[in-house]
Amino acid sequence: MFPNVITNVMMERLAASDGPTAGKIQRPSDGGGIESVAFAQCAGSRDENHLKLCSGVCCMASLKQARYVREQYPDARIYIFYIDIRAPGRLEDFYAAVQKDERLRLIKGQVAKVTEDPASRDLEVEAEDSLLGHRVKHRVSLVVLATGMVPAVPDVQVGVDGGLRKDQHGFLTAEQSSRGLLGAGCVKHPLDVAACVRDATGAALKALQCCVE
Repeated sequence: MFPNVITNVMMERLAASDGPTAGKIQRPSDGGGIESVAFAQCAGSRDENHLKLCSGVCCMASLKQARYVREQYPDARIYIFYIDIRAPGRLEDFYAAVQKDERLRLIKGQVAKVTEDPASRDLEVEAEDSLLGHRVKHRVSLVVLATGMVPAVPDVQVGVDGGLRKDQHGFLTAEQSSRGLLGAGCVKHPLDVAACVRDATGAALKALQCCVE
């Protein structure tokens, strides 16, 4: 992995006021500024050989992080390589607003290759633009990989059959082996923060019902 290729989680920490750079987005290799950045969506996701599922929240996370870059670097070039953009409901308005950025380009195609210039540590990103029908290359300061969500479900012995019930991707299923075992949030499926809060509230209410019954 090249030092200037980071994950979306690392990008979020760079932009955080309590993060390692006090909120300043900069290149890990030298602390330099960002002249251009490429967001690679579905990095390892929707892939039979890696993570088969779509996490659903990565598109909006990258669009939000593109806004972070624009706020700190008004002239930076931003490229977002995607398969599909998921912006359900009211999030469609945010997606439309980001599209108006004249220095941001949405490219429908997966990143095929990333190489590094050893001298400058700049990165060259190659992809097939499926809308235009030809291969594109862009030289950027930073690459952000939109990695998918995986469940952090421990392998513990609980319930009448000795374990937690999981689906094919490792997430907890809605019905568990014993009454009172309830999952909430991202142990059940990929969710954003607001959806996790709503799901946790629902789980708490179900738990109360179990106690009353």
